[in-house]
Amino acid sequence: MLRKDKTILLLLSACLGACGGAGRSPLSPTSVVVQGPTGPLDTGASRTFTAAVTNAPSNAVTWSVVEPGGGSITPGGVYSAPGTPATYTVKATSLSDRSASGTAFVPVVIPIGHIAGYQVGVDYHATTADFYRTAFITIYHQQGVRQTVRAQLQGMADHGATFIFTHIWFLTEPGTSNLGETERATFPMSDQEQANLRAYAQDVAAVQGSGGNRLYLDIGLFWLGAADYTRGDPTNGLGWTPLGPAEFTSRVELTTDKVLNAVSDVMRPDGQMVVNTIYLEGEVMIGAKPNQEWFLITHYPRFVSRVSQAGLTPAVYFLAAASQADVLDDGYTDALYPILNGHRSMYWIYRSLRFMADQGLVLPQRIDFSCYMTSTGASYSQLIARILDDADATLPSLGAPHSYGAAETFYLLDDMQRRQLGQAFAAQAALRPRFRRVSFWTMPDGGGPGINAAYPFAIEDYFPPVP
Repeated sequence: MLRKDKTILLLLSACLGACGGAGRSPLSPTSVVVQGPTGPLDTGASRTFTAAVTNAPSNAVTWSVVEPGGGSITPGGVYSAPGTPATYTVKATSLSDRSASGTAFVPVVIPIGHIAGYQVGVDYHATTADFYRTAFITIYHQQGVRQTVRAQLQGMADHGATFIFTHIWFLTEPGTSNLGETERATFPMSDQEQANLRAYAQDVAAVQGSGGNRLYLDIGLFWLGAADYTRGDPTNGLGWTPLGPAEFTSRVELTTDKVLNAVSDVMRPDGQMVVNTIYLEGEVMIGAKPNQEWFLITHYPRFVSRVSQAGLTPAVYFLAAASQADVLDDGYTDALYPILNGHRSMYWIYRSLRFMADQGLVLPQRIDFSCYMTSTGASYSQLIARILDDADATLPSLGAPHSYGAAETFYLLDDMQRRQLGQAFAAQAALRPRFRRVSFWTMPDGGGPGINAAYPFAIEDYFPPVP
């Protein structure tokens, strides 16, 4: 009897050994492991994945992409990225056991640098479309605000942005109410606002996009309310307060110094200064804004000196006449400046630069301008090309550089129109190195279509398509 039991045990042991042991197939579940490169993949590019299947009679799998619009993948595991950057998921499912699958993540990024020197950025001032309640510089010391901005900066970098353009509006008299509107900075800048700007610059400096790109920060100073130099006059007082010219100038200089003290020594981890350009004023239009001549003559020389000494770039930016009727007006004649004949889009830019040159003011290193084009049939590409051609035909006579940028343009809310506009800018950057950068406006008073926009932004629309 004992011998018979021993024989049975030996037979069972042999059977288990042949079947692979109690802990192995067929009792073990099927598993699928996806293998392939893990680094960033350019939009439109491809890479190949493989799948290892265990505990199944077949190694065959079916491939899919989890996210709708996340690209495509062939039966052989060749994944093709879409044109929109994000992190997507490829999935391999066992044909033998449909409950068994494996995944891999693919960070898809804009191929930064595919047009040498071309930069795309965002005019970024607020965390939501409610600009008047969520403009963040004056409230950046609030932890929740700072956390939101950090997350949005990371998202913009992941979508290919290479710079951020943040304006500060100086409106409020010290010790008075901002009326509940967070865009209203103090004139002159307060110590808290200076500390907030420094913290913000540090956060911009710390960001690295999923494609390895880092951000620069440009700063624009805007003068409204108590700082509105277009209200009143230098003799009787300026701004809503009003302020005498000496007091007004003292506050402009103190504000400039506080901005520089906040940002001039903030470095990115790669050793680059995070701030590139600081604009004393935007949309300079000599002859259209009261007291603008006085403002520039009085303040721009010191501003240029102080910003340059800090190792940063001082500038102002201008406004191109951009309706189709103006841009394509071949018959335009200018009684004052005949060089503008047939080049109406440069009406304000030429006049403003001519004034600066005549006054011995330093011209910006790059001629930036707002470019809010309105088309009634012509393509955006036609209009942008004409504006740049008009600049070439007129501005070099003043000693202006052969280098241009769109400091502001529409962020059109219609997806197709926005992409057409963005691709028109990108096409000019690809054709001619004279066009260096574009940033789109998002706040409510930009005028026209494509305003009051909020994060997230389709930054990729302003980059050229991948070949």
